[in-house]
Amino acid sequence: MNFKEMYKQKLTTADEAVKLVQDGWRVAFPIAIGQPPALMNALARRKEEFTHLDVLLVIEAYASELMMITREDSIDIDYIVPVNKKVIQDGTHSYTPARLGQMTKFLDMGRPQEVVMMQVAPMDEHGYFSMGTNCDFVLPLGKRAEKVIVQVNENMPRTFGRNFFHISEVDAIVEENTPLSAIPVMEPNENEKMIGNYVAELVEDGSTIQLGIGSLPNAVAYSLEGKKDLGVHTEALPDAIRILWEKGVITNRRKTFHPDVMLTSFAAGSTELYKWLDNNPAVHFYPVDYILDPHLIGKNDKMVAVNSALQVDLTGQVNAESIGYKQFSHGGGQLDMMMGAFNSKGGKAIIAIESTTQTKQGRVSKIAAHLDYGSFVTTGRGDVNYVVTEYGIADIKVWSARERAKRMIAIAHPDFRDELTFEAKKCGLL
Repeated sequence: MNFKEMYKQKLTTADEAVKLVQDGWRVAFPIAIGQPPALMNALARRKEEFTHLDVLLVIEAYASELMMITREDSIDIDYIVPVNKKVIQDGTHSYTPARLGQMTKFLDMGRPQEVVMMQVAPMDEHGYFSMGTNCDFVLPLGKRAEKVIVQVNENMPRTFGRNFFHISEVDAIVEENTPLSAIPVMEPNENEKMIGNYVAELVEDGSTIQLGIGSLPNAVAYSLEGKKDLGVHTEALPDAIRILWEKGVITNRRKTFHPDVMLTSFAAGSTELYKWLDNNPAVHFYPVDYILDPHLIGKNDKMVAVNSALQVDLTGQVNAESIGYKQFSHGGGQLDMMMGAFNSKGGKAIIAIESTTQTKQGRVSKIAAHLDYGSFVTTGRGDVNYVVTEYGIADIKVWSARERAKRMIAIAHPDFRDELTFEAKKCGLL
């Protein structure tokens, strides 16, 4: 089989490639960096040709024409994790509450995805395209889709794991070297640095860690620089992981599940991160239904999952998604990681959160007597092990609601502890 000849036959323009999409179909794009801007723009230009088209997005990363779609257009954009919160809050686009690790099961529950579009690294001599920064849910969806369309981008790193499509599985190829969307390394504030120090107290040498993207995970990473032989099993791979690997803190040698390599489902960060990923055999990408399987996560001894939230109540209920009923984010794989860490021998499930936040109404406590009206519960109170703020660590997993309330009030901001105590007594917690 001549793979180069097959490549030439399938090579086309973006506008021609998207003509494979039929009216009424559902189109899925990868999470963030793996989205193909050339194909997204071309699909948006076809909006007048459709009576209805469903588009599934998780964290938009590029300013494509698809982002200009309105509620009146024939293309319905449905988000799993919205970055542009306004389009969800005003009803311009829709939103699907879902555990990210369960999305691949949607195919068998009445929600097929007929088309998958993605950015990939250039084809190798064996006819394979690496998905680069992504694998997420798109690999399993693509293996069962009617059409797979790829944008080949020389800027996309070639990565390893279960994240390849063969030329024989691809229906159309477009070449365009779009610069990958880069997220600068976010420096933590003083409170986040203190939180990082407390989290580090819970991480033993030889632990396997999960970190997210942002300044708080970076603070945790900086505090882990004195640890030895850490491993990685994480939904998202940020620069914090790269930094720890380059400092020799992450070696993966003591991992009990997939030893010697770090596992992830997608990566997002700086240009340095993408360069570091290119042909790096230390990083393996797997689909979300594998990475976020609590049973598999638990096979990592000393698994430490570190997640954040918008609000935590005195009994340990976690809201990581909304302010009241207004959608601001998504739970992603938080619950799966928390459950997986609990399944782990010596594992720890941590919610790291600043004690207060500034709002239009003034400063408010993120440790609350009860979640705000309309707020969504991301992680139930039975699944949280530790809550950490800049004021300390609350170990709440095995304790009564009364004891939890005492421990949560102790790590709240001092300015709000009397109020929280009053509310706790009013609720019958104390």
